[in-house]
Amino acid sequence: MRDIQLFVSCHKDSLVPESRLLQKIQVGAELADFRLSDALKDNEGASVSEKNKAYCELTAQYWAWKNADAEYYGFFHYRRYFDFSREFPLRPDGSPAGKTAPPYRVCESIRENMPEFGLTDARMEEVIKKYDIIATLREKSNSTVYEQYCQFHRKQDLDRMLTILKRMYPDYREAAETYIKSKQHYFMNMYIMRKPYFCKYMEWLFPLLDEFEKETDFSEYSEQEYRACAYLSERMFGIWFTRAKKEAGLKCCELPYVIFEDTAPQEFPAPVFGKGSVNLVLASDERFAPYLAVMLRSVLDCTDKKRCYDIIVLHTDIAANTRKSIAALAEGRPEISIRFCDIRGCVRGIDFPVHHHFSRETFYRYFILKVLPDYEKVLYLDADMAVRQDVGKLYDTDIEGYLLAAVRDMDVIGAFKSDPDTERYLTKRLELKRPLEYFQAGVLLLNLTALRRELTAEMLVKKTLEFSWHMVDQDVLNMFCQGRVRFLDQKWNMLIDWEYGGHSRRERMSHAPMGLWREYGEARKNPYIVHFAGVWKPWNTPACDWAEAFWNAARRTPFYERILLENTAGTGKNPVFDERREIRLRPTRLKIRVDMKKVNRLLPAGTRRRRLVRAIFGRSLRP
Repeated sequence: MRDIQLFVSCHKDSLVPESRLLQKIQVGAELADFRLSDALKDNEGASVSEKNKAYCELTAQYWAWKNADAEYYGFFHYRRYFDFSREFPLRPDGSPAGKTAPPYRVCESIRENMPEFGLTDARMEEVIKKYDIIATLREKSNSTVYEQYCQFHRKQDLDRMLTILKRMYPDYREAAETYIKSKQHYFMNMYIMRKPYFCKYMEWLFPLLDEFEKETDFSEYSEQEYRACAYLSERMFGIWFTRAKKEAGLKCCELPYVIFEDTAPQEFPAPVFGKGSVNLVLASDERFAPYLAVMLRSVLDCTDKKRCYDIIVLHTDIAANTRKSIAALAEGRPEISIRFCDIRGCVRGIDFPVHHHFSRETFYRYFILKVLPDYEKVLYLDADMAVRQDVGKLYDTDIEGYLLAAVRDMDVIGAFKSDPDTERYLTKRLELKRPLEYFQAGVLLLNLTALRRELTAEMLVKKTLEFSWHMVDQDVLNMFCQGRVRFLDQKWNMLIDWEYGGHSRRERMSHAPMGLWREYGEARKNPYIVHFAGVWKPWNTPACDWAEAFWNAARRTPFYERILLENTAGTGKNPVFDERREIRLRPTRLKIRVDMKKVNRLLPAGTRRRRLVRAIFGRSLRP
């Protein structure tokens, strides 16, 4: 016999904190086509598991009544736990002593701040053993218990149950009238009881539910209405507790509860194939997922069917239907695996500094070091690309002795050679010893074994938060990895050209050393990876450089129509084509709009007068 057993009802795989008191139990196991490996099952032994669609979490309570043996029984949900940090003992008349608190709090993740809510074995045991019955903290409302139920559920169900209650247990008539007319509610079917009271409550509740089922025709009930027994049991608990807490000598307490929004277990993907597979990592959010799918379509068009490709997408919010559609791109291709890794637990609470066209997903590549512990080498690709060559050939590049392999960033190197501000930034702020080796982070072949010896995701995040870096995480990676990079041919990360305000990217890149500039020219003839880096993308600028490489793949994805709709449904001028820019006059809040074509003609990049004007208006005048 155990002292305390606190059952956490789960209908799907959920993270339950490690504790000798908490026990995960799978509810509805009889109806499920899966088994939670680390949970009790509510269909083993005496059970009503087959009634889970009507009884919900009550099937766990029934199972514990019939099969478990403990001094105390308690019931939580996979997202809702008692908050043991604040306890409210009840007076003999049933009212809470002292000023009460809000009935619940919301926390983003169950991985955070467990001691803050008193969810430690020592604190839970200390509180539980003081009392005979613990209930959720009453929730006050402008509606009575009866009115609130009728507002959301079938009135006739509650009327029928109250009639059955008064017939079967006439001594509960007064408690029923008191509670049902009160404006203080007990929700959630959560409680903790000493064994004699728990058994007494079970012996009282389930006969009521049996009788209600016998007298009710459920044939026209919706799926939600079919849960009437679960909804009614919450009100029945309130009635039972209203009478029980007035029993002489009974020690009762009410506790608030905490709702954890994220209880998904943190699963780190393990390699699907053997050592010869091409391991590819991407990152996206739901908004950018259609463009990720286009890039993946282009990747799959070029793969070697004799090789295996293990593809992992890092994300925090890609919807299930979207994930399903993207994974379906590999349908009928057993050599291709597409999986999704939710890294909310890694990035939660980090305020990544983003500006211009960058998004927080650009930082997700940091966490490859953390979430793929079983991988030694991976290829990371940005999602705004079109692939025209088998990435397996790039993956085979020998990076022994290097931290990573990447392509030199012609855009930044050209700016370094032509713009004194960029020169100072790279040499003084980033402290790069060889600025002409600054690399572009959209294509990274990562030697994870070597990187883990010198870096952690936390180190990269800490450096990121120290300053508003011009090229965000790319700057940080260049600082940490300088001198340990193997450089790739620019064909593997060919930056598209753009024209804006009288300037073009190729004009800036032409300032790069002659050898690099010629290499870029050769890469443009037959690029292996086209990178739509910057604001100019094929979907917002259909005539942009190399746009056909994107659209040829886009038409063969299930997202083609969504891409068209999302980029044509708006009104007004496309900002990409608008050569006017809104800038702020520092340190005031005054904003003005300027024609960048005229600005660039009057204030050419790299000139002294442009630097003076930029000192007033800030980096918004960057070419």
